[in-house]
Amino acid sequence: MEKSTASMKAKLFLIVFSIMLAVMVYISAVMYNVAVRESDKYQALANDQQFKTVTVAANRGSIYDRNGQVLAQSVTVYTVFVDPGTYRERDSDHENYICDTLAQYLDVEASEVREKLYKNNRYQVVAREVDKETATAIMTAMSDSGITSVGATPTAKRYYPHNDLAANVIGHLHYDGYGIYGLESYYDDYLTGVDGKIITAIDAFSREIQYKYKQSYDAQDGDSIYTNIDTTIQYYTEKALKSAVDLNRARNKGCAIVMECKTGKILAMATEPDYDLNAPAEIYDQNTAALLEALSATGNEEEYNEARSAAWNLQWTNKAISSLYFPGSVFKVVTASAALEERAISMLDEFYCSGSVTVVKGVPPIHCWTTSGGHGTQNFVQAMTNSCNPAFIAIGQKLGAKAFTDYFKAFGLTEKTGIDLPAETDSIFVPYSRMTTLDLATSSFGQTNKITPLQMITAYAAVINGGYLVTPYVVNKIVDADGNIVKEFTPTIKRQVISEETSALMRDTLETVVTTNQGSNVYIKGYDIGGKSGTSQKLDEPGGESKYVSSYCAFYPAEDPEIIMLVMVDDPSAGKYYGSAVAAPVVSEAFEEILPYLGYYAEYSEEDIESLDVNVPSVINADVESAKATVEALGLTAEVIGNGDTVVRQVPTNSSAMPRGCSVVLYTEEDTEPEYVYVPDLTGKGLEYANEKLASLGLNLKPLGGAARKEGATCSGVMNYKDQYVEVGTIIEAYFITNDETG
Repeated sequence: MEKSTASMKAKLFLIVFSIMLAVMVYISAVMYNVAVRESDKYQALANDQQFKTVTVAANRGSIYDRNGQVLAQSVTVYTVFVDPGTYRERDSDHENYICDTLAQYLDVEASEVREKLYKNNRYQVVAREVDKETATAIMTAMSDSGITSVGATPTAKRYYPHNDLAANVIGHLHYDGYGIYGLESYYDDYLTGVDGKIITAIDAFSREIQYKYKQSYDAQDGDSIYTNIDTTIQYYTEKALKSAVDLNRARNKGCAIVMECKTGKILAMATEPDYDLNAPAEIYDQNTAALLEALSATGNEEEYNEARSAAWNLQWTNKAISSLYFPGSVFKVVTASAALEERAISMLDEFYCSGSVTVVKGVPPIHCWTTSGGHGTQNFVQAMTNSCNPAFIAIGQKLGAKAFTDYFKAFGLTEKTGIDLPAETDSIFVPYSRMTTLDLATSSFGQTNKITPLQMITAYAAVINGGYLVTPYVVNKIVDADGNIVKEFTPTIKRQVISEETSALMRDTLETVVTTNQGSNVYIKGYDIGGKSGTSQKLDEPGGESKYVSSYCAFYPAEDPEIIMLVMVDDPSAGKYYGSAVAAPVVSEAFEEILPYLGYYAEYSEEDIESLDVNVPSVINADVESAKATVEALGLTAEVIGNGDTVVRQVPTNSSAMPRGCSVVLYTEEDTEPEYVYVPDLTGKGLEYANEKLASLGLNLKPLGGAARKEGATCSGVMNYKDQYVEVGTIIEAYFITNDETG
């Protein structure tokens, strides 16, 4: 064997040194990488092994109405779970007790609980959204038995106390806890809080060690929002709208908006039919639900999921801000105010209507709604009251395409209103560069450009509030968990579109449409209301010539407006379609309750007072002669049944309101059997016929509706006791309307 030379030793040393140097460089690089470049990553891994982090969920902020009533809030519920690891270590002797107790309290099968106990992990959910009382009872039972493998952790659940009230405005949450519709979505960043944490050190067996190693970070609850919505006004609005949508069998829903016309504050905004915020995934339209069920039975999961998503989107959509429509004759207030402002017309101008007008040679004439040969010669106020299309075509021509499109833009109809709600839709309109003579003619009475109901009411408000275009808004202020105001919202005036003088002329005109013409379906005795109806055809849809949108927009007080309301019913299919017949009654019904609620009380003329209903007095126990005198002094008649000297019973009972001339039945003998008669269907019948028919049966008619006294008004339906047997003397309420476009 050859001896090592100095040269060989040197080479070996160099090789070993190089290897050691390389190893040291590699180790240094790894250490640098771990300690510096990826320190956060490895620190996190170490923390996962050395520390346990428990998330403390922050409460989502609440949503309130303008009076502080809760519209949405987070409530504490519990998730009940079992820990299979701890069960195996400590509680396996209590298997039956654990399974039976949880099954009893949580309405689950004991076998399901048993299966979870044998899972190979440390956390199995048994039930979610368990109320506090139940969770407490479970944990007390487990504690009393020394069981530690069952736990309950608190979590937040969104709760809507009023269920479907203002549903399409409030919106709801995604399953993951963030807002996806309505205010819940638009103000999600404010409503969402910041979760807290509790960090504790653990040993190799995942057991917590000394308390001094525990660190807590408190959760920061989300901010709350106070809206301009008034739950009472919202309720009255929804009730009246739902009645109209159901009665007229609207194929594509309806919507209504109540707004302060000077500030833009939204007091109510409704879409009907709506949905229950506490169960948003349930399909509430019966026909749609049936179709989905049939589709599900086919097994085509992809098609079913697409159809269900479409149904959800339709159900959750806020029609007032997301649906476009031809506004129809309601839009005439915009055309008229622009023409008056530009001095293109005056209040003294006259307009002739023969029933139709040819705008462009070779194109079929445009007809007025009336089929009686036209309105003849009319002044401006009469043309507005008659809602005459030929008259407004003439007004549009005098205004001209350039001025018309300028005012269309100035009234905010070429852009979104800017309301603080998601999914607001923009309008579709013909710009000046493409507007033809025919476009101008049809645009003048609201049949060419498509806008949202919110855009229409905002423009209408500018017409009657002095000319000021305001930005509508829902939220009044945002408040943090300590009650401090984070943000406060005030009215925003974009611009003045028309002068106060022109606005005053429009207010007077629109008051005349309703009040002076007391046959309007929106007329309410004792209240000076202004308003205008609208009826448009859905000409951009297949078969649109026979599909209509019915609308009405009204305001109060007429001389100095504070409140404005717009109603739109989309595609009524029960026979009536004029806005004055379908939508106006919604305004009348809602205003009769909303105005007194807001502190506006009727101011009656002497003529009004003479025709007011009277309250039936109580004359029970009075002698017959004095009872008759009391009843007749109020303008009522008395029908005495029996031979006694004293009244023992009466129909109607005291405090019932009824028109003068009606009859009160007075019974004078206890054993007298009352007579019952059948209430007939009066739909389509005139007031005189209805009165005579009910009187012949011994019943009293109480006509409802602004047009109840107008010649030609017909009954749209009995409001109580229809198709029932009632006692003679009972008051029968029936709604009367005029079925035309007047007003």
